[in-house]
Amino acid sequence: MQYIKHPLIKENSIESREYQETLTAKIVQKGNTLVVAPTAIGKTIIAVLLTAHKLQENNNSKILFLAPTKPLVLQHEKSFKKFLNINEEDIVAITGTTKPLQRKEYYFTKKVITATPQTIENDILNGLITFKDFNLIIFDEAHRAIGDYAYVFINLQIQKQNQNALIVALTASPGNQEEKIQDVCRNLSITNIEIKNSEDKDVKQYVNEITVDWVKVDLPEKFLEIKNYLEKFSKEQLIFLKEINVAITFNKKYYNRTRILEMQRKIIAMIKDNQNPIMYTAMSRCAALLKISHAEELIETQGITALKKYFEKLEEESEKGKSKAAKQIMSHESIKKAINLTKELFENKIQHPKYKELKKIVLEQLIQNPQSKIIVFNQYRDSITSIVSFLEEEKEINVSKFIGQATKRNEKGMSQKIQQQVLTDLKEGKFNVLVTTSVAEEGLDIPAVEMVIFFEPVPSEIRTIQRRGRTGRFGKGKNIILMTKNTRDEAYYWASKAKEKNMKTVLTKMKNNNILPEQSTLANFSQKSEEIIIFVDSREQASSVAKELFEKKCKIIMKPLNIGDYVLSQDVCVERKTVEDFLNSMIDGRLFNQLIDLRENYPKPLVIIEGNMNDLYKIRNMHRNAIIGAITSIALDYNVPILNTKDSSETAEYLYVIAKREQIAKEKDIRIRMGRKGLTTHEQQQYIVEGFPLVGPLMAKKLLEKFENIKGIINASEKELIEIENMGLKKAKKIKKILEEKYEPNK
Repeated sequence: MQYIKHPLIKENSIESREYQETLTAKIVQKGNTLVVAPTAIGKTIIAVLLTAHKLQENNNSKILFLAPTKPLVLQHEKSFKKFLNINEEDIVAITGTTKPLQRKEYYFTKKVITATPQTIENDILNGLITFKDFNLIIFDEAHRAIGDYAYVFINLQIQKQNQNALIVALTASPGNQEEKIQDVCRNLSITNIEIKNSEDKDVKQYVNEITVDWVKVDLPEKFLEIKNYLEKFSKEQLIFLKEINVAITFNKKYYNRTRILEMQRKIIAMIKDNQNPIMYTAMSRCAALLKISHAEELIETQGITALKKYFEKLEEESEKGKSKAAKQIMSHESIKKAINLTKELFENKIQHPKYKELKKIVLEQLIQNPQSKIIVFNQYRDSITSIVSFLEEEKEINVSKFIGQATKRNEKGMSQKIQQQVLTDLKEGKFNVLVTTSVAEEGLDIPAVEMVIFFEPVPSEIRTIQRRGRTGRFGKGKNIILMTKNTRDEAYYWASKAKEKNMKTVLTKMKNNNILPEQSTLANFSQKSEEIIIFVDSREQASSVAKELFEKKCKIIMKPLNIGDYVLSQDVCVERKTVEDFLNSMIDGRLFNQLIDLRENYPKPLVIIEGNMNDLYKIRNMHRNAIIGAITSIALDYNVPILNTKDSSETAEYLYVIAKREQIAKEKDIRIRMGRKGLTTHEQQQYIVEGFPLVGPLMAKKLLEKFENIKGIINASEKELIEIENMGLKKAKKIKKILEEKYEPNK
């Protein structure tokens, strides 16, 4: 075996493979490159070779390797230390658990840094990192570089600060549509695409064969009966929606999840346009259609346990009044029959036929090769526990579940520490079967396994490729796909096949025809301007507003703010709330305490409500008059103006313009207020009276106006107090009790 010889690569550590060295040379020659290749061909090695090249070219170079999760970051740190012939202390992993001051030091002193994008994004906003000294930045799992994902923001800052840095994006699948791939390329400033397939002549000898088989099962008669009940309900909804010209057809087969969501968007647009009351009914019917579509998918692809749990969830939503759609579903006769039959099958321990086939496949593999390790993928967490219980009935099967960190309903998630322990146990042979959700598709250092089983096909080519890539790394691999005949299982399988084929076609076309997005020269980034300073509360760090502000010509200072979310000048402090948060803060009482703090500490307080104001009256079960009353009280009683912005981008625009208006040609030394400030006499009086039970700003003013001073209020009788509008006897009694009760601190 021949090994790569390079002064910065450890001797006999990396096997010499022509395609890897050729790819590295092409990237160096052609610049910012998207590398699309299966997991098994060693994209990490290409990153190591590029790092060695950059460090040899300039010993002061810095390299940043970004990966989506902490386990992957640590894994890549380990790889760089294994292969690079440099001082290991110059290679470091940075995650959110690394202290800020230590991270800042690492950015200036270390040569090779692996990090999570969220950490880097936060450190950009906090001013801990700049990219002027970084010569190579590698984005792993680059297909994530769309929308608001941190990769997009990070690359924009790289282009502002250092356009000479080499960008390398690594992925097994960037998507199947040209538009999506163009987005990834644009968002990472890609100017070149390199594609490698396991079938390529220069790759084939290094790739282990993965056999792909599918096992089909029939849906039992009782399952079909449940499915028919669900379809009957769905058809009724479609008939209604067709009659009011919302649905295109009665044919239920036309309406998959995507088309139902499109219909929902259509209804929302119609509500905005004409406020027709029937459209609210249509919205509820459409939501019910979506929920029952999910129930159908469960009975077709998962079985009784998952469906029973879903019905229980709908019943809970219905009883608590959380969803009109759930209430409509649970009151329908066909659904009641479906629920009763589901309960009957559950009590009789009837499982989906996939369970029996799964156990058979796993046992055959373990008998054939007792040292085998197997991963079973299932996209529904509710099914995971059932599958684990079913498999562990066999003594040959040592099985463990593997789920994400989020807690869902009554099931607690797995911390990263527990996840890592489970993977270590699998590697060491304590388990031979891992049943997992999509959490194991990417971003984790999964040990080599001999077989991957899809409990159900997934319609995404990215997820299919990620799942399949978990086997065949160090030897022949097997990929088994379980499918229920004549159900969406088959549709999903062929959809993912078509998308994967289309992905390869689109990529080849883009590469051969050089169809890549034009990259901005970003010359405008170098323009100087008067520096505006905006203080941003640390809790707003993850919001899109903070990132939008960062794009403005201003300095962002992140720090915990006791009052407000944004301080724009000595006088102006802003409390920002989304529509939903505004309503929640009204209900739990936070809002009015925040308003008092704003009013008392800043001469020009401001509230920004972000989102569609019409949604205030839709998303929570609150009376319209109560919401209007709260809004008018903010403006009139608390004297705090309210601005409405449509989204985070517009919020950032308002904040920037206000800050610029306040700071240009004015004193820029902004003081952050930490609590109560010195008040005028009448403000102090009102502040004291507002401390009485059930007394707000308006009531405090009325009391002071009536009795002229605090002494007058204290001396007033209950009878005199209740003469105040909206006082009432109960409130008056509470006030008198507070004023007259003997002080006994130990009581």
